[in-house]
Amino acid sequence: MTTEVSASETSAPQPAFRVGVPLVVGSALASTLGIVIAQFLDDLGDGIFAEILGGDAVLFNNRVQISGAGDLAYAGGFLLTLLVGLFYLFGYPTQRGYGLSRLISLWVMLHVLRQALTQAMLIPLDPDAPLSRAYATFGLDPGLDVVIGVAGGLGLLLIGLASASAFLAFAPHRRLVRSRSRRFRFVLWVAVVPAAASVFLAIPFFLPDTQGLVVPSLPSTALMFLLTLVAAPGTTSAYGPEVERETPWPVGLLAVLLVIVAFQLLVLSGGVSVSPFQWG
Repeated sequence: MTTEVSASETSAPQPAFRVGVPLVVGSALASTLGIVIAQFLDDLGDGIFAEILGGDAVLFNNRVQISGAGDLAYAGGFLLTLLVGLFYLFGYPTQRGYGLSRLISLWVMLHVLRQALTQAMLIPLDPDAPLSRAYATFGLDPGLDVVIGVAGGLGLLLIGLASASAFLAFAPHRRLVRSRSRRFRFVLWVAVVPAAASVFLAIPFFLPDTQGLVVPSLPSTALMFLLTLVAAPGTTSAYGPEVERETPWPVGLLAVLLVIVAFQLLVLSGGVSVSPFQWG
């Protein structure tokens, strides 16, 4: 019987690194901000396009009311969210560090792109959807709507899967993402749980939703991140730091969200004209 003992067996036990509550809370608040911004850009884009087409638009916290412009105006939200999403997509890799500001950028990018691509996917599925009505004004040959819908669905699939590596990069320590099971748990707590929580956190921003335009659709905003969870175990391109990275409590982000919800409920809930010439 040998009496040799390896160094790893005699050394002090390694500290138990955890995801950390501040990181999960910050991710949930960042996802909430992303949902609010995506919906705002969608409505604002429709309103701006309506003004360009010679109509009028009144922006609310949960919808845009258009008059004097055809259904083509509803393509504006798709175009604006797609452009902003692509801007974030190409600008995201240039950001340094993995603090709260970059996490906010990630969530905003994902929700804005989700907003645009979901509309594209619904063109052949829901003829009453805003972008479907805008598409119908062109009178194009049948079949192209299916191509656009498939492209939108494929875009959602790819973004959902590819975002796994982006979320894994926020690991406070590399030990949290060194195995398949740990990567699964990390993405569950940093992406899926915050996405589900943000569905409920976003509700106050869109009240009162008497026409049922936003609040009933909020649960679907978290579905894309189930793809992220599926892709997490097999994603090995992201590594955490060797020295544990601490995440501060997102006090500033919470303050920003409170200001936004106050603006949504006190100002936008009564309607604001998109045209600045009609303010006052």
